[in-house]
Amino acid sequence: MENQKNLFLAIIISMAIIFGFQLLVPQPERSPVSEDQTNEQSLVDLSLQGSSSGTLIDRSEVINNSGRVTFNNSKIKGSINLEGALIDDLILMEFQETLDPTSPLIEFLNPLGSENSYYLDTGWVSSDSSIELPNIKSIWNADRNSIGVNDPVKLSWTNSQDITFEKIVSLDEDYLFNVDQRVINKSKKSFDLFPYGLSKRQGIPDMQNFFILHEGPLSITDSVLEEFDYDDLKDKKKIKLTSIGGWIGMTDKYWQTAIIADQKEPIQQTYSYSFVENTDNFQTDLVGDKITISEGSSISHNLKLFAGPKIVSVIDRYMEEYGVLEFDRSVDFGWFYFLTKPIFNVLQFIFGYVGNFGWSIILFTFLMRICFFPLAQQSFKSMAKMKKLGPEMQRLKEQYGDDKAGMQKEMMALYKREKANPIAGCLPILLQIPVFFALYKVLFVTIEMRHAPFIGWIHDLSAPDPLGLLTLFGFVDWNVPGILQLLNIGIWPILMGISMFLQQKLNPAPVDKMQAKIFMFLPIVFTFVLGGFAAGLVIYWTTNNVLSMAQQYVIQRKIIKS
Repeated sequence: MENQKNLFLAIIISMAIIFGFQLLVPQPERSPVSEDQTNEQSLVDLSLQGSSSGTLIDRSEVINNSGRVTFNNSKIKGSINLEGALIDDLILMEFQETLDPTSPLIEFLNPLGSENSYYLDTGWVSSDSSIELPNIKSIWNADRNSIGVNDPVKLSWTNSQDITFEKIVSLDEDYLFNVDQRVINKSKKSFDLFPYGLSKRQGIPDMQNFFILHEGPLSITDSVLEEFDYDDLKDKKKIKLTSIGGWIGMTDKYWQTAIIADQKEPIQQTYSYSFVENTDNFQTDLVGDKITISEGSSISHNLKLFAGPKIVSVIDRYMEEYGVLEFDRSVDFGWFYFLTKPIFNVLQFIFGYVGNFGWSIILFTFLMRICFFPLAQQSFKSMAKMKKLGPEMQRLKEQYGDDKAGMQKEMMALYKREKANPIAGCLPILLQIPVFFALYKVLFVTIEMRHAPFIGWIHDLSAPDPLGLLTLFGFVDWNVPGILQLLNIGIWPILMGISMFLQQKLNPAPVDKMQAKIFMFLPIVFTFVLGGFAAGLVIYWTTNNVLSMAQQYVIQRKIIKS
């Protein structure tokens, strides 16, 4: 059977497996907490925090108009707002908006009053309304003006009841804030408090809106990944879950915030939405277990706040060092996590030696060819035999004419006599399709692939080949309209199409002439379809085709000569 026919069959079967699995075997889901499931913890509902009022002003102006404690660890820089003790100013120093070296750095967190406000907060709530608690407008005192790596600041606020609240905030060498909250009770009463942490953003961010990528609120709840779209929250307004340990936050394609509790602590997780002053407000928060503070005593509680890029090695280190449950699921490796993450790890391992993800992909392709070598060997032997039997099959077709049943019977007898298997080419292709999809996912979701260069004109392996046909491969400076982008295929997709065409010549030609003509167009179809895919994926496919041709050519020469 012709190889491209097997390829289409493999793709159809693989897609059926992928989507069928999701439909027939739904992933574990947790139901929101119902009224009869609530405990004392749910009596302290953490209200969705305030919105900006009035006209939005420039981000830098908002920052300059407030008292702040700055931080800088060479990977992130920003400041903590002393009004509310909010972490609301954070810039990613290693990532720019575009490939242009002059493009701005990514401004990840933004203060209230500016466009796309996004911040982190920690604090306390209580079911006792007589306790005066710090809020988003409280002005905190700081014992220093800046913090460095593992060099904390102490923020303090004392209410009229002689209760002092403190936050000891430290920053590690990457993207994790450690917040020790302390309460010193010098009042004449005992009371209960519940610690909380939250992430809050205004407006819906620019998103890819692609079905294989989750962007929005998410959590690990009792070791189960929960994901909700922004539209889900707009419909449901509030979703409550309970968990032992875990974390909650919001994720973009490459960046995320996360509030991380002690992994043995009972917590309540809440997703909230409100529409205030023509602005969408989204909040994810967790509330910890009740803590009783007796007269003249003090207590403390710890939360960790993550804010930054989802670098797999950093995420894995936090997961191991602090025991953060399933923290690596914040990188959307998808349904085939068990395959996607190992493929990424192999690419990362190779990258450690070659220093370039393009060469990593090519060497990974060699590795895959070695793994599938025995299956491919049997497949190509069978296809070589089929090609050798071509003249005999053509003779049978002419002999039996319209008697398809008779011709089918004779052809099956011919296959059996010559020990040729017309479907032997399906299995190795079927096994490689999940690898193809997993590699596509790796290129699409991991920040390590963002703006990762190869050689020559490929400056971003996660983006399509930039030198398009309609721009004469870069010689014409023309912004190709969206509808024509399908025709604006690059050099690597063309090389891939040529490799498919040459590989097709090594395969046995279909007996049916119409079928043969259809298959002639397959390389062209695949060239245009894959033209819009990530360059790294096209490089993988092209390399795989070349290696397949080499193996197939050697086998055919041996069998045809025999």
